[in-house]
Amino acid sequence: MWKEWEDLEVLAGDPTQKWSEIILHASPTLAKKELDRLLELLAIYEVAFEESGADLRKFIHTHKEAIEVQKRNIAIESSAKILSENE
Repeated sequence: MWKEWEDLEVLAGDPTQKWSEIILHASPTLAKKELDRLLELLAIYEVAFEESGADLRKFIHTHKEAIEVQKRNIAIESSAKILSENE
């Protein structure tokens, strides 16, 4: 998915690095709102994963590539959300 966004100058380069820059330079209100949203999603996913009985370490080890792709996708989505609310 992130290849689709590659031509946008504001998101040029590594999406996770750009996301960090956007979070650090966004208004404190927008940054807090987005970080709270991501923290809630992380908590939901962790609880769901733990309740499924799966082994998190094994899952991470066997799905490293897919996790990295999804990490970039989340960074792009989060960046776009912050930038769109900043206007």
